[in-house]
Amino acid sequence: MEIFNQEFTEEFIRLTWRNPAFMAIAIALVWLIPQLFIRKIMAKKYERRKIEIQKNKIQKLYPTNIPK
Repeated sequence: MEIFNQEFTEEFIRLTWRNPAFMAIAIALVWLIPQLFIRKIMAKKYERRKIEIQKNKIQKLYPTNIPK
């Protein structure tokens, strides 16, 4: 007796892949999970850039090497 026979496979496909609710959830996960990772990376990059700009502005106000 074969565990994954043709009828079982067709029934599994019918209940999952052809199910609109399952497909909506699957598409949402494929769409949203990478977006969360990208957003986290972009937020870190934004914070680092913000600190760098702030350091540059402070450096312009208080230069360390004053010309004589």
